Amino acid sequence: MSSRQSVEKTVTSRQQGDAMRVRRVVMMAILALLWLAPFTGDGFMLRFGAEILLVGTAVMSLNLLIGGGGLVSLGHGAVFGAAAYAAAITANSFGAQLPVMLGVGMGTGLLLAGAMAVLTLRSAGLFFLVLTLVAGQMVWELAFRWRDLTGGADGMRGFPKLALGSLPLVSPLSLYLLAGAIALLGWLAARSFLRAPIGDALQGLRDQPLRLEALGYRTGRVRVAAFLVAGAIAGTAGAIYPFVNQYVGQNVVHWSMSATLIIMAVIGGVGSLYGGFLGALVYLFVQTEVSSYTDRWQLVIGLIFVATVLLMPHGIAHWARRGGRQP
Repeated sequence: MSSRQSVEKTVTSRQQGDAMRVRRVVMMAILALLWLAPFTGDGFMLRFGAEILLVGTAVMSLNLLIGGGGLVSLGHGAVFGAAAYAAAITANSFGAQLPVMLGVGMGTGLLLAGAMAVLTLRSAGLFFLVLTLVAGQMVWELAFRWRDLTGGADGMRGFPKLALGSLPLVSPLSLYLLAGAIALLGWLAARSFLRAPIGDALQGLRDQPLRLEALGYRTGRVRVAAFLVAGAIAGTAGAIYPFVNQYVGQNVVHWSMSATLIIMAVIGGVGSLYGGFLGALVYLFVQTEVSSYTDRWQLVIGLIFVATVLLMPHGIAHWARRGGRQP
């Protein structure tokens, strides 16, 4: 090995070490914020943290489709929102017991995501995007028009509060801890799926679909499985979402919600599971804080999005993993 190659190898190793250290610092900072938040005693911050965790879980599940399979869905917000509506409607009729809410949310997510998977099975690219948009807007139309059941444009409020047996889960701290548990379990499920052979097949479907078919894989089954896992994770998070603010409205199933999830995924990092939480944190922080000063908070989001695409094309998570350097 020449001296030049030796120097280059040393520099590369040092850069990788620096990147790992930066990544650890970022992850430790995020974990510290998550662990310290309950001790603040601030009800608003705890509910805000719970919202970030639940929406971030939905973004993470969408990242499984986009980053894992290259499937950019404009209907994923409808999966998340439909589970929220289903949980609220069930709570009005049968009470808001936590196991029932989680089961309803997961079942709704599986059902709707499975239907979208079958509807879009033979489509790709722009046609896939349009079909998921249409499917999501059908859910919005149902929520908007069926006023007797969903409250229409006024949304739903006043439903029973969440409980586990005789234990009420109404405090901001309990909702925050519950959202954290769902985020952790969703992350473990998504990571296990992507690391399993079927996750490798999903990435093969994204990169070399013809070669994957030639190897004997049933690509349709791989695609449906990815939709079901993503739908189950998003639906479980969506079932708890209405209880954070005791309200669910038709905007949560609108196509703009799906677009918002995509924006969060891009900001946080497409292909990174924890990047979904970073994107949700940035977006919701700007929406909450900047909107209190100006109505043009969406302009700030647009500038952040453009800056991310230009300066950090793989998102915040990938930038942190590389120690702040571009590839």
